Amino acid sequence: MRARELVVLTLALAGCPRTSPSITPSAAVEAESEPAPEPLLPDRPANREAGEVLELTIPLLGADPLELASLRGRPVVLDISASWEEGWAELHAFEAELVAAHPELAVIVVSAEADERSLEGLPSSLLPAWDPAGALAAKLSIAVFPTLFVLDREGRIIAVSSGWDDETLDVLAQVIDDALAQ
Repeated sequence: MRARELVVLTLALAGCPRTSPSITPSAAVEAESEPAPEPLLPDRPANREAGEVLELTIPLLGADPLELASLRGRPVVLDISASWEEGWAELHAFEAELVAAHPELAVIVVSAEADERSLEGLPSSLLPAWDPAGALAAKLSIAVFPTLFVLDREGRIIAVSSGWDDETLDVLAQVIDDALAQ
């Protein structure tokens, strides 16, 4: 009897009911038939907007930090993402194709993960950067991975994009073409 009292007391202190709550069959059917809520996406992917000059120090993997200002004169794509996001490999293959077609384009891929191995297999034409504590993502108030900043030759942001789908790639390709034409 003492063990049962101890279990009941533990459950009561933890705020757990002694019996599981009941769900009526109609409530269970209604819950199953309701569509899943749409993912909540922020109004803005970051706290920086088109027209601003982006001044950052990027922590490159296995190299000295990179000042974005040192890339003035070249269009830049700054890709802040994580390997567990859908489309990780596809996005970087796409970016590598862009660099192959336009060697003046610089693409920096910042992995906001605890393990630097997330950058293994990244195409060699992309600059690998690693932000394990998320300091860069926090500084830019990144809300969704991937978030991509496209910078013109003067370092001004010409586009900020977040998320992943084919439409994003189409828009990204057009924005980069525009940046290269300047």
